[in-house]
Amino acid sequence: MGWCDGFTNGSLPEAAQQGHLLIGPPGSGKSTLAGILAPLLRARVISNDALRKQLWGDANIQGPWTEIEPLLHEAIDSALAAGENVLLDATHAQLCWRQRLMHRDLGVRRLKWIGWWLQTPLDRCLAWNRSRERIVPEQVIHAMHRTLTSRADRPDTREGFSSLIRLNPASSDHNDQINRALQTILGHEER
Repeated sequence: MGWCDGFTNGSLPEAAQQGHLLIGPPGSGKSTLAGILAPLLRARVISNDALRKQLWGDANIQGPWTEIEPLLHEAIDSALAAGENVLLDATHAQLCWRQRLMHRDLGVRRLKWIGWWLQTPLDRCLAWNRSRERIVPEQVIHAMHRTLTSRADRPDTREGFSSLIRLNPASSDHNDQINRALQTILGHEER
């Protein structure tokens, strides 16, 4: 009898699917990065803006989170059931927001969370915000940028990320940063 005889496919846990959490203030380049990463990571992009538009017909309407959250969870569950990874495009500026999402019960599914912290300089966030279709009030960008650099809400691997990737999309080497990050993720997959 061989060392692996007696094991069935069902007795070993399936490889964990990936949850990619984009983190950054409005105007930091999250949606642009999501468009780049999604096909490379075989991930479904789930955007809070799209969920707000679905609910209220306008992504600018900041309606009650209690109405958005169930749609977000349904979208995540649907992607995972289809065998896809998920890429969540929202600010995720507060630790409690990230924790509530990353540590919710997924039943038998396992999800490996990877954080993508966009450390775009505030002045570039403001400039990019002014040039996009959906403009966010500048005081909101200032507040979220400040929150993400505060000790209490600064992203950290101890939150439960298998990797926390720091990117500056305003940097001239942002493509190299993305390539190094993808190599890191793929390196974790091979282990």
